[in-house]
Amino acid sequence: MSEQAIGDKNFDAIVVGAGPAGSMAAWRLAGLGHNVALLERGEFPGAKNLFGGIIYSLELQKYFPDFVASAPIERPVTRHATYLLAQGRSLNFDFASQPFGEAPYNGFTAYRSRFDRWLAGRAVQAGALLVPSCVADDLLWEQGRVAGVRVRREEGELHAPLVIAADGILSLLGAKAGLVRERDPSHYSLGVREVLALPAGTIEDRFQIDPGGGCAALFAGDWPGNLQGGGFIYTNKETLSVGFVAQLASLERERFSILAALDAFKRQPAVARLIRGGERLEYGAHTVPEAGHAMRPRLVRDGMMLVGDAAGLVLTAGVIYEGVHYAMHSGVLAAEVAHRALERGDVSARALAEYPRRLQRGYVGRNLKLFRHMPPLLANSRIYRVYPEAMCRVAEDFFKAEERGHAKLLRLLLRHGGRIGPLRGLKDLWQALRALFV
Repeated sequence: MSEQAIGDKNFDAIVVGAGPAGSMAAWRLAGLGHNVALLERGEFPGAKNLFGGIIYSLELQKYFPDFVASAPIERPVTRHATYLLAQGRSLNFDFASQPFGEAPYNGFTAYRSRFDRWLAGRAVQAGALLVPSCVADDLLWEQGRVAGVRVRREEGELHAPLVIAADGILSLLGAKAGLVRERDPSHYSLGVREVLALPAGTIEDRFQIDPGGGCAALFAGDWPGNLQGGGFIYTNKETLSVGFVAQLASLERERFSILAALDAFKRQPAVARLIRGGERLEYGAHTVPEAGHAMRPRLVRDGMMLVGDAAGLVLTAGVIYEGVHYAMHSGVLAAEVAHRALERGDVSARALAEYPRRLQRGYVGRNLKLFRHMPPLLANSRIYRVYPEAMCRVAEDFFKAEERGHAKLLRLLLRHGGRIGPLRGLKDLWQALRALFV
């Protein structure tokens, strides 16, 4: 996609970032009759995005009922598998759903480079002006309110009474507007992902899925370097997205390379069997927000709104990782509130405050609050170093034939959980119950 001439430098709204949040905001505003510029720093939407995960179809079903026929879907996810790994042992928990494979699907895998381009195309069809290869370096101000952006192009300055920042996890514009607080490294992880080519039939055999179905596999274990994190494999049509995510604090503390962590993960026997023979096509690294509810910034100020990852709208709950449809939801909500504000000619923080209120009342706000105790649980090092090994040892002894006979599970749990200690074990149990059940 070549550079788009901007022409008129005055807009009703400027959306910075053509990811899912930005494209949905631009699509909705343009559809409501506003003159919208959608700026994208990459050569095309999705060019700068790295993704290994599931896109849930909740928002797509609502706004684009035809998406199954037109969106670049790889595989609907019909199987969720969780593996506990420890020194040549593995214990896995499995859930498969035939209804998840029926259109319009619960969720699916996709390449963001293709999906984001498709979604931005919907915004263009609605009337938004997509401007690729356009970096917004700074905000413009008038009488203390945001009034546009300064871009790294010949046009220099673009003016609008409203700027919607969808510029990602480390939102530069959000920081310049004073909306994003000082960043805490403990709130972030670093993920690395590579794409491995494998025939479709091989993928389906190894991951126990029907033709056309897909699998999301997550892995927990005691990793080299005492890293706190986990691995993942997501199936595409003829490729696998394989990666590892580690908390930044543990990478810095242990002085361990994320690439070395990925290599060690791939050497785990349970993982090596799944990816054997895969040819690497690409790889990259990406910062991941982990703190959820605790890291939410302020979302509005005079003339400005934050959406998507810039607003901290990512749910990390162990075996649940959601973000893309949260971003889409926030983009639509922001656009609808912005529409009313622009119609009234009042884009003050007070007029825009309905956006965070609606976000909090909806499923995104409820989910982030519901799982707000999950990040502290995932910061517990025993989740990675102790419990996976203990569970694998329990399973091994339960299935092992010995002259002294079998032991019942409670005895095995006490035997292998002994190194944890009763008080510490009870504290961890309460932490897990509060995060997942209470």
